[in-house]
Amino acid sequence: MRHISVFFLGLGIWAGCGNGNAHAESMPGVAPPPSTGRIVAVYDGDTMTLESGERIRFRWVNTPELRPKEDYGIEAREAASALVLGREVKLIFGAVKRDGYGRLIAGIEIDETDLSTHLLSLGLAHLFIIPPDATDHSARVKAQAKARAAGRGIWSTDRYEGVLHITSFHANANGDDRANVNGEYLRVCNVSERMVDLDGFRIVEQSGRAWILPPLLVPPGHTFKIHSGIGTNQADPSAQLAVFLGSHSPIWNNTRDRATLYDRHGRVIDSRLHAPAGKN
Repeated sequence: MRHISVFFLGLGIWAGCGNGNAHAESMPGVAPPPSTGRIVAVYDGDTMTLESGERIRFRWVNTPELRPKEDYGIEAREAASALVLGREVKLIFGAVKRDGYGRLIAGIEIDETDLSTHLLSLGLAHLFIIPPDATDHSARVKAQAKARAAGRGIWSTDRYEGVLHITSFHANANGDDRANVNGEYLRVCNVSERMVDLDGFRIVEQSGRAWILPPLLVPPGHTFKIHSGIGTNQADPSAQLAVFLGSHSPIWNNTRDRATLYDRHGRVIDSRLHAPAGKN
């Protein structure tokens, strides 16, 4: 639900910026992650299943969605399938090995080919880094830059013309929105090859209310979260970057809303709709 109060700028007090879920590897009874496995199903370009039944959320890239359907989502799934489906792969883990849903968070290599770099080179994914992550991404940055310069895949669409891309929009927080204002958030990724300073960028909801984003440097490929509530902005890229809009009440409409991101010159960078199934 959304309160009628209006807040145009907030900086506030930091209260944590994780994904809201405990890491599953810390839960009792969860099996240790395997170092290899055979891929038996590919749901989309960054989600697949091992023969053991374990689900994988692929590290380092984000591919277009199939639900709702986005441009090049099918092509990303087919490209991933062509490389790994039915084959034994090497799994590469970081500090966080499972997400809050119990899925493995892993990079994938097969015959010394890195799947993430492969998808980036085809223009079917963008670099997507969630710390902690000490990996050298120079080859991935180069692969993305070449695909973007050539206008391949997603880089031929208007969704990726700007330096930032909204990857997810959580307009409906867990539980009572009024008791969990920071459970409302957007995740945004720097899809350019340079550092981006958020100073002067604006996030606007569909009725026209706007919030100015503070100075915060986002490295290439890194994500940041825009929380609705009170908190201190997290600017250290070794952890999840985050800004807080400072609202004491929910901002986004649970039924239908749209978040639009503008740069400091007033140009639309990206826009994302929140609408439950059947309400598009």
